[in-house]
Amino acid sequence: MALNLDVPVRNLAGDTVNTLTGNIGFLLVDFEYQKSIKNWFALRGSVLGVGRIGTSLEALVASGVSAGFGASIGATVPVWKSDQFLVSAVADLGTNKAYDVDPYGFAKTLADSGYGNGAKTVLLSSSNVGNWSIGARGAWGIKPWMGVNAQLAVGQVNRPAINAESVTGFGAQVGFDFAKTTSNVPVGLSLAYRGLTGPGRTGDITRGYRLFELGVFYTGRPDYQIGADFFLSKIASREGTVPDLDAVQFRLVTHLDF
Repeated sequence: MALNLDVPVRNLAGDTVNTLTGNIGFLLVDFEYQKSIKNWFALRGSVLGVGRIGTSLEALVASGVSAGFGASIGATVPVWKSDQFLVSAVADLGTNKAYDVDPYGFAKTLADSGYGNGAKTVLLSSSNVGNWSIGARGAWGIKPWMGVNAQLAVGQVNRPAINAESVTGFGAQVGFDFAKTTSNVPVGLSLAYRGLTGPGRTGDITRGYRLFELGVFYTGRPDYQIGADFFLSKIASREGTVPDLDAVQFRLVTHLDF
């Protein structure tokens, strides 16, 4: 949820005449599966759905309603490893379709040119967004109960009516498994930062282009984990007059090995 968002109040000429405060709620559901084909090659696939809506009248009118559905496939190839280190090459290809409802744009079009196909298109629009990336991931097992991983990737985002835009992604994560310490408590802790830079960084509305993460997990079983992630992220708004959103997000996570 994005809290205390400054929402512009505009007249039909497009001029901002006031500013009110509102909130925007998000819902994200995703599923990912990875299969090791060989000890040197793994494939993965994911699907997701995301929705965004103003939780107050002001935010709803200003930012509208958005929904998106997407899928991606990827591959991982280990290129170097030792007892404590692992470096892999990764590649991903994804596509998603986004739907937007724009109440303000619809009202403005009605005032300018009346009800017609143009007004219908403004009220409900859709667009396809494609992306690809290649990069590297590294992992370091510092202790049996502590590890660090990092990633760097470059790619491209393709959106309708916009030339292909470059994007660079990077991130780092440190994890702790207290079940492997002398305390023997089956709890894991994860701290992470992820970011996107470049003109294509606004192409991802699911997690934003800047993200801090805190995760807490049950690690009592080696083949099963359940826990929760808490995110503080910066999300780009599609409405040019609405500033980027500072969002607080919560996610339930289950992880199965089979």
